Amino acid sequence: MDLFLSFIGFFLFIGFIVGLIFLFIKRTRKFGKITVPLCFLASIFFFYLGGQFSDTTPKNRAIESGVGDNTNIQSYEEEKNKVSSENNRVNELSDDDSTVVHEVNWSEKENDTTFKIDRVGIVKDEMESGAEGAIAVHFTINNESDKDITTFPDQGTLLTNTKEQIDASLSLSEDIGGEIMSGAKKEGYVLYPVKKLSGPNEIKSVRIKWDYWPDKNVTSNVKEFDINLNW
Repeated sequence: MDLFLSFIGFFLFIGFIVGLIFLFIKRTRKFGKITVPLCFLASIFFFYLGGQFSDTTPKNRAIESGVGDNTNIQSYEEEKNKVSSENNRVNELSDDDSTVVHEVNWSEKENDTTFKIDRVGIVKDEMESGAEGAIAVHFTINNESDKDITTFPDQGTLLTNTKEQIDASLSLSEDIGGEIMSGAKKEGYVLYPVKKLSGPNEIKSVRIKWDYWPDKNVTSNVKEFDINLNW
C-alpha cells in the first residue's frame, strides 16, 4: 500500500511540474493555475500516507510476528509487482503525451557558488511567438561565497540535438538571473521557445551556455558555462 500511495504522490508531483510549464503557455495558463496548487497539495498528502503505511506492510507484519507467513509475503510481492506494472504503463503512455519531464543530475561548484540543473521539461504546444513548443530548464544557484555574484542563465543559449539554436526567453523565464548576493539561493525555470518540434521525445539532448561573474564588481573576470545534458 505504501508503494502504491507513493506512486500516486510521485505521479501528482510530475503533474505539478507539468503545471509549472503550462503557466508559461498562453493557451494552457488557466489550466496550469489550477493544476499547480492541486497537484502540489495532493502529492504531499499521498507521500505522507505512504509513510504512514510503510511500517504496516504485509511483509513487515510477518517479520514482526516471527511466523514468516508465506501468504502475507506473497501478497506483498504481488502488490509490489502490480505497482511496477502500473509504472511501466504510465511510462509507455508518456511517449504519446505532449509533455515530458526528464530528471537530470548536473551540478558544478565555482568559487563557493553551486550551480545545479535537476529537471528539463519539453512541451509540444503552440506559443504566442509562433513557436511549436518550449524547453524548460530548472536551475538552482546557491551563493555560499563571501562576494555578490552576477550570472545570466535566463539570457543564455541552448542547442538541441535537432540542431536548433535557441536564445532563452527573458520575458517567459522565472527570475533566476542578475545579481545574487552572498548567502542567497535562487531557483527557477528558464524557458527556450522551440520553433520546430514534432513531439517532446524528439529532444534527446541539449547544450546550454550562459555567463557568470564570481565578483559582480569585477567585470573582467567573466566565466562561461558550456554544458551538455543527455537523457
